[in-house]
Amino acid sequence: EAGRQHYNGSWAGRWILTAGLGGMGGAQPLAATFAGATSLNIECQQSSIDFRLRTGYVDKQADDLDHAYELIKQHTDAGEAVSIALLGNAADILPEMVKRAHDGGMKPDLVTDQTSAHDLINGYLPVGWTVEAWKAAQEDSEQHSALTKAAAQSCAVHVQAMLDLQAMDIPTTDYGNNIRQVAFDEGVKDAFNFPGFVPAYIRPLFCQGKGPFRWVALSGDPEDIY
Repeated sequence: EAGRQHYNGSWAGRWILTAGLGGMGGAQPLAATFAGATSLNIECQQSSIDFRLRTGYVDKQADDLDHAYELIKQHTDAGEAVSIALLGNAADILPEMVKRAHDGGMKPDLVTDQTSAHDLINGYLPVGWTVEAWKAAQEDSEQHSALTKAAAQSCAVHVQAMLDLQAMDIPTTDYGNNIRQVAFDEGVKDAFNFPGFVPAYIRPLFCQGKGPFRWVALSGDPEDIY
């Protein structure tokens, strides 16, 4: 649906930027590949990347951002749909990608996010924290306040970078993971300027009768459904 709305139904030669390879987010790279797009999938835990590589949800891992760009160019130029993982923090990497895009570098064709920002203690690694320190803080209730604050601030940076990419006319969404609300609460007042994925791309399919729902208008008027 996103490809239909923005690119005449074809993802060939295009790429998607996202983050989060956890329980739900891990489906993103495979979905992008099925759709015909190359994807860059940022993930802060190597163990999650390893699992997705092992199970075939991710095709390969980039060594760093420069290598990721090389791989993206290689595969988009060839019209290949390949999923690429990159170890790092989205709140670090996206601002750098914005800077490079402003300087004439590569731009994604769609930006989304499926980090676990709905759980600021267990789901979002704050900028500057190691995974080990993050895990330790999760187990120590006395650190939860500081952890929550640091994670929220990082979410705000992440969302601002997404907004900056959207300002370059790149379609941008989140996936209902509360990251926009967190950023809004942290002072990013235009955090809701980009939509959630479901209203943007799933709802139109529901209106066509695709998906787990079927609608009947007893009035006989289709407009009552829309």
